[in-house]
Amino acid sequence: MKNLIRFFRSTLCLLLTAIPINLAVNNVAWANTDKECLASWEEPQIAIEIVNTKPALDHGKSSNQIEMVAKKSGYAKSTRHASLLGLTYSFITPRLGAATKYKRVKSGKYCLRLDRVSLKFGAQKTSIYIDRKYKKGTCAYKAIMAHELEHVRINERVIADYVPKIKRELTERAASIRPFYTKSPKTAGKSIANRLLLELDPLIDEFNVIRMEANDVIDTQESYAATQAKCSDW
Repeated sequence: MKNLIRFFRSTLCLLLTAIPINLAVNNVAWANTDKECLASWEEPQIAIEIVNTKPALDHGKSSNQIEMVAKKSGYAKSTRHASLLGLTYSFITPRLGAATKYKRVKSGKYCLRLDRVSLKFGAQKTSIYIDRKYKKGTCAYKAIMAHELEHVRINERVIADYVPKIKRELTERAASIRPFYTKSPKTAGKSIANRLLLELDPLIDEFNVIRMEANDVIDTQESYAATQAKCSDW
């Protein structure tokens, strides 16, 4: 008997590079700030947008080819199954942007403060794979699709549940970044964005654990048996 199974992979994309160098520059800059620069602080605005891209269907692969997609993507559990009838791949990542305001001072440096932070969070891409031998309209195809779409809904629910937590964390972290002097406003802005992404990392890790646990609820032998019992055209 073949099992239906889903596949998720979540990746935290750091959009900016050279994090250790930039953070070191920031630490020096903050150490060199003064009361005049600090007085320019205003609480940063925080905007979070949930982005869940509509799932794309791939109905052109065999069960073995779907298995290869799972293995290539690094899904460890896939090796426990002889074949996959259906699979859901969701790329979930935060995308963060930081906007700053700054004023040049006589020394040629800039007093810079964080003005606002924008975060897009959700499934940037979702692909649903269904074994091509199950034609559209058949009972088996519908059963597989229903199972995979349930994973999509679970993902979206957990994402929505975590957005308030992420916003609270981001608001606190952003407010702690005080104005500082820098010679390169552009580099400093990138450093702030990197810092905020890194500070969100533990919460994103927690989110991924909860998300996988929620999806595992419908990925049991009992669930698979119930799904297969709905059709006779496997």
